[in-house]
Amino acid sequence: MGSTSSREKVKGKIPKVVVLCGGTSPEREVSISSGKNVLNALRNLEINSELMVWNGDFKELESVKSMCFIMLHGSPGEDGSVQRFFEERDIPYTGSDSKSCEITIDKIRTKEYFQKLKIKTPNWSYGPISFPCVFKPRFGGSSIGVRIIFSESEIGRSEDGFYEDYIDGREITVSILDIDGNPTVLPILEIIPKGTFYDYESKYSPDGSKLITPAPLNFWERNEIEKAALKVYKEVNCKGFARIDGIILDGEFYFLEVNAIPGMTPTSDLPASARAFGLEMEDVVVELLDSALRR
Repeated sequence: MGSTSSREKVKGKIPKVVVLCGGTSPEREVSISSGKNVLNALRNLEINSELMVWNGDFKELESVKSMCFIMLHGSPGEDGSVQRFFEERDIPYTGSDSKSCEITIDKIRTKEYFQKLKIKTPNWSYGPISFPCVFKPRFGGSSIGVRIIFSESEIGRSEDGFYEDYIDGREITVSILDIDGNPTVLPILEIIPKGTFYDYESKYSPDGSKLITPAPLNFWERNEIEKAALKVYKEVNCKGFARIDGIILDGEFYFLEVNAIPGMTPTSDLPASARAFGLEMEDVVVELLDSALRR
C-alpha cells in the first residue's frame, strides 16, 4: 500500500476522483478492468472516488467536475478527444494531453517519430513486401486485429492498417512513470506468450503469458533501451505514464509503438514493472495523481 508520505502528496488537494473507464472501443472490457483496479487502489488510499463506466456520450462527461482518472483504452478515450473535452473545461485529468494522445494512438505517426529520432523500428509499408510480415491496424491497442501473415493467400480484405517486417525476437516492454515529477524507467519486462505472439488472449488471460522482470539484458542493452525510451517519451511530451513496446533481436531493440494509457488490470505489464521497482498499485496511482496536479 502507498506510504503515508505518498498519500500526503495528494491528500487534501483532491476532493474527489472520478475513474473514467468503458468507452466504445473493442477494448471496453479491458478498460473497465483497469478502472476497477484503479478504484480499488484509490479506496485503499482512502481517497474519495467513484467509478464512471462511460458509454461514449460526451454529454455524460459534463457531470465530471473534479479530478478525472482516465482509464479509457482506444478511441475516443486514448486519441485525445476526451482529453481535449476536459482541457476546454479546465477539468484536471491524469495522463498525457490531447496532442500527445493524437500522436501515440496513430501507429504510423509514432513510427515516423521513431525514424525522426533515429530510433530503430521495423520497416513498414501499406502492402506486404515479403513474408512473413505483421499486419497491424493503424489505430487501437491490445493487439486487436494484429496478425502474422506467412503467405499472400492469408492477406485479408482492405483494412485501415499497414504491414511491418516480422522481427522474430524477444518481446520487451518498457514502462515509464513520472515519480516526483521525473520520468522514470521502471524495470524492463520481457514477455513470453503461450501463443505465437503477445495477442489479446495472451495479454489478458491469467496464464496467457510469462512475464520476466527485470528482463535478462546486459548493461549495454538495458542502458540503450532506457535512453531511447526516455527520448521518445519526452519528444512526444507524454505525461504521467506510458508504455513502449518492442522486440529485441541480436542485441538490437526495435521500437513498435507507444501506449499513452497503459493497461492497469491485474495482469497488465506496467503494474508488474512497478512491483519490480518496489511500487504497489497504490503508489502508482498516487504518482499519477501528483503528475496531474503538476500539469
